[in-house]
Amino acid sequence: MAEPDSFTSEELAELATELRSMWHAMVSGLNHTAGTDGLQRQQFWVLGALAHGPRRMGDLAACAQTSQASLTGIVDRLEERGLVHRERVPDDRRVVEVVLTDDGREEMRRSHAGMLVRLEEVLSPLSADERRQFAALVRTITAHGPSAEGPPHIC
Repeated sequence: MAEPDSFTSEELAELATELRSMWHAMVSGLNHTAGTDGLQRQQFWVLGALAHGPRRMGDLAACAQTSQASLTGIVDRLEERGLVHRERVPDDRRVVEVVLTDDGREEMRRSHAGMLVRLEEVLSPLSADERRQFAALVRTITAHGPSAEGPPHIC
C-alpha cells in the first residue's frame, strides 16, 4: 500500500480538483441523459436503488443522499409519472416500501444506457490499456476505501 504522505498537500489539492472535474463531467452527462426523459439526478439514483427490489423510504433517502422529507417529494414525482408506487409492508402496516413499476424499469434501462454512453465519452481520451489500468485503480481504491470498512453498499 502506498505511503499516506506520498503526495504533497498541493498535489493532493490538485488531484481533488481533477477528481471533482471528472465527477462533474459524469454528473452533467447524467443530468443531460436523464434530462431528456425528465429525470433529475436524485430520481435516477432512486430508480437505480429500486432496481434491486423494493426499498423503505429511509433506505432510499440514504441512497439518494437526501433527507426523508425531500425524498417524499422525489417519490411523489416518480409516482405521478407511473415509475414507482408505494406499498404497505404486510408485517408492519406502518412501514411503506417504494416499488419500481414496469415503466420505471424501462425508464431506468434507458437512462442507464445513456449514462454508459456518457461514461464512454468521458473515458474516450484513454487508450484501451489505460482504461483497463484506470478500472483496476478504481477497483483497488474502492476495495480499500472507507466504504469498504462499513456495511455493504445497498444502493
